[in-house]
Amino acid sequence: MFKKALFAAIAASAIMVVAYPAAADTFTSPDGVLSIELPNESWKEIADPEKWLAFSDGANVLTIDHLSNGEKMPSLSVADDHYVNVYEAAFSTQNEVFIITGSVVDAAKIPEVANMIASAQVLQYDTKLAIKSQDANAGEFTIAPLSKTMYVTGDGVNVRSSYSTTSNILGGVGKDDAVVVTGSVQQGGKDYGWYQIAFNGGNGFVSAQFLTDTVPAGKTAVTASPTPTPAAGNSTRQYTGSAKTIYDENGNGFTVYQATDGLWYDTNGNAYDQASTYAFTAVGGTANYTVTKPAESQGITSTGYSVEVYWLNGNSETLTQYSDGYFYSGSGVRYSASNGVYNGADGTTLYTYVQNLGGDDADVPAEEQADAYLTSRGSGRPVDIYESDGEYYDSEGNEYYNNGDGTYSDDYGAIYDGVEN
Repeated sequence: MFKKALFAAIAASAIMVVAYPAAADTFTSPDGVLSIELPNESWKEIADPEKWLAFSDGANVLTIDHLSNGEKMPSLSVADDHYVNVYEAAFSTQNEVFIITGSVVDAAKIPEVANMIASAQVLQYDTKLAIKSQDANAGEFTIAPLSKTMYVTGDGVNVRSSYSTTSNILGGVGKDDAVVVTGSVQQGGKDYGWYQIAFNGGNGFVSAQFLTDTVPAGKTAVTASPTPTPAAGNSTRQYTGSAKTIYDENGNGFTVYQATDGLWYDTNGNAYDQASTYAFTAVGGTANYTVTKPAESQGITSTGYSVEVYWLNGNSETLTQYSDGYFYSGSGVRYSASNGVYNGADGTTLYTYVQNLGGDDADVPAEEQADAYLTSRGSGRPVDIYESDGEYYDSEGNEYYNNGDGTYSDDYGAIYDGVEN
């Protein structure tokens, strides 16, 4: 009988499965034992000598182990400095287990990765067809020397210390970047699916799925330097290895590289300051840039509807709705709306119902500005609520009702004891 066990995915929170657009492709393992939904074309199968299957969109990674009876279980994966979350699930049958691990770099991709894990289906039970680690690694790995320029096809593609998704991340390269390929990883004399590239004065490895010989549209073929120095004319500046593609107001993108002084530099040596997760400002200038393309350059148009929303400190922000149904801030961050709460793709949350936090009290912590403090009679959970035009809301936009006897209730009928501020 098939048994399905889910054990913890465990970096910051439990797995949350949410509605997501239909998958671009259903991947079935070569032996026909398991299938998984790939959410869009950016996710590709890549080679990994330590895993049964591996997938990546360039930065985020999902791997699958297929172990049969008697094989040792691998250690639990956790987030490190390069990942904001790691999710892990195990599906067990009588004589085998599938361990699926999703490592997330971009918090906005958490629903995507969680849904991939949730979509996994065992198609054949107790086949005992698992490929053991020593079998998967059969054949000597070598690096065949190369010297050619190739171009990056994904945003923020990881550069690793070796040809495995479990290897340390040295940094990243941006979409359309030219890189010097110094070798091709081979197994038993055949290309394995990873390239060695020149990176930060040394070597790193990139999955072959994210490199191409084709010159990107609008670019001139170049011969990349084997020892790249992003800030031209400054050979003493040190770089962390991190790179991002940023966009101007017209949607034109270019790559900036992070230096140890905390600033980012383009290939001409111009400096940029990262003002927030999704926004950059030119140092010494007034131009602003975003990590996501401005809404106008994505083929969508404004509906003309805007809404003023608020941070918990009372500062306001104007969001504009576009034809794709989402709201966008001036810095290009995309927000989805739900019951007065606006959740940003960068992890920020803005609210409709905290207008009273503004003005002279904008610098006072939000928890000190609450109009009433509530305590749930059922769970003892504390809640701060704020008045707006005679109605009360918490910081997540949930509404509460004053019962007139010192108690409050919410939309679900729960009762709270209240103390007015």
